[in-house]
Amino acid sequence: MSRAATMLALKDGDREYLQSLIKQRTIQAQIVIRAHILLDKSNGTPIRDIAKIYDLSVNTVRLCLDKYREGGTELALFDNQRSGRPVEITDDAVAWIINIACQRPADLGYSQELWTLKNLHQHIQNHAEGAGFPRLKTMTKPMLQKILKRNEIKPFKIKYYCEKRDPDFDRKMHDVLVVYKQVSMQFDEDGNIIIPEEGPMVHTVSCDEKPGIQAIATTADDLRPTRENGTVNRDYEYKRLGTLSLLAGIDLLTGKAVPVVSETHKSSDFIILLRKFDEMYPEGDVIRIICDNHSAHRSKEVQNYLATRPKGRFKFVFTPKHGSWLNLIESFFSKMTKQMLRGIRVKSKEELAQRIYLYFEEVNREPIVYHWKYRLDEISEDEAKAI
Repeated sequence: MSRAATMLALKDGDREYLQSLIKQRTIQAQIVIRAHILLDKSNGTPIRDIAKIYDLSVNTVRLCLDKYREGGTELALFDNQRSGRPVEITDDAVAWIINIACQRPADLGYSQELWTLKNLHQHIQNHAEGAGFPRLKTMTKPMLQKILKRNEIKPFKIKYYCEKRDPDFDRKMHDVLVVYKQVSMQFDEDGNIIIPEEGPMVHTVSCDEKPGIQAIATTADDLRPTRENGTVNRDYEYKRLGTLSLLAGIDLLTGKAVPVVSETHKSSDFIILLRKFDEMYPEGDVIRIICDNHSAHRSKEVQNYLATRPKGRFKFVFTPKHGSWLNLIESFFSKMTKQMLRGIRVKSKEELAQRIYLYFEEVNREPIVYHWKYRLDEISEDEAKAI
């Protein structure tokens, strides 16, 4: 019979569990020997050789192996009659472990927000006996990992989601999608803008803020790439010079982007942007603004300015709360971050503002028209025309 045929097939995770047991100094020697028996047999060592190594009878080795095949590591390693320790980790014990893992460590008196395997393991060991599960005092970290994996619990990771806190989220999203559908209908088959023969021209502008752009200075000049060193070398120390806010809008028909850079984030800054749009488009045309529900967009100061403009000059379409991803300018800001702001270093906030304005000048030389596609097929042209 081949050597491979005599190997003991260990279940997933058991090898790591057994290896961790034999490294522990506080565990009983009898359990360590049994762990060695299972590991040796999994490597194909003959039963008689294992018996000689550990000065055991062949029947004792066979009994350990049979118990493993029957009930896994718990039955093979631990005796039924051992006082204070159940034969196995019971379902109630597992439920208690999962309950602890699903709790926030800070709510249990710890400083951290998320569990680490080490801290969760220590907490379980320290509180197991008081909770009525003394067997868990000797549970190893690999076994804890195995229990968490089996129950698909990952308390060490964060997975983000977007909660719909706006009760009218679907309706408001639909309104924004209708606007995007109407914009798409303003292009002909060749991508040219259709000028209406009757009625005003509608210009749709996607607006948003990008606050907190940091002006960071280096403490020494960067070393430019050379033949010997092909990367930019930069001293790790830096100096913070403050922050700027960017308020911008992008015309969804032409792709032209309009910026306002300021040290503040107020209604007055938004009014400056509205004035730029008012000067940019012919009188009588409609300027439709897509923006979020920031207080600066709805303030009394903004309403007073709008009252000075002809009725119908500005129209607003507000995205739902936590629906900033519905605003197309977010794609523009993402591109700007990657192309221009990543790794930027300046000598002053004034230089940062100048370079932001320069970026917009560069973009407007060859503007890119952004087209919305997500779920746009759900909006019919008849519905878009009717609104």
